Amino acid sequence: MASNYPYIYPGTPQQQAAFCQQMALVQKDELVGFLLALLLGTFGLHRFYLGETGWGIAYVVFCWTGIPTLLGFIECFFMPGRVRDYNAARAAQIAAWVSQAIPASGPR
Repeated sequence: MASNYPYIYPGTPQQQAAFCQQMALVQKDELVGFLLALLLGTFGLHRFYLGETGWGIAYVVFCWTGIPTLLGFIECFFMPGRVRDYNAARAAQIAAWVSQAIPASGPR
C-alpha cells in the first residue's frame, strides 16, 4: 500500500488500511503550517491549524500589538518540526486505537 507519509502501522492488512484511512484524515502538511505562520501568523492561524486553540485566540487578541507578527515570523522556521511532532502524536493515537478496535487475528 503506497502512502504519502512516513507512518507505517505493522499490523494486519485490515489494520493497516484502517490506520492509513484515519491518518489521511488528520495529517497536517508542513508547507501549509510554514505558510500560515509566515503569512498569517499575526492572527495565529498556524496555532489553530495544529489544534492549539488557546494560543490561537491569544494571537488574535493581541494582533494589534505587533508581537504576534514577530512571533509568527520566528515560528515559521519551527513549523515543519512542530507539524512532524503533531503528525507523530496523531499516528501513535491512531495506532493505539486500531490495535484495540480491530483484532490482530481474524475470525476464529
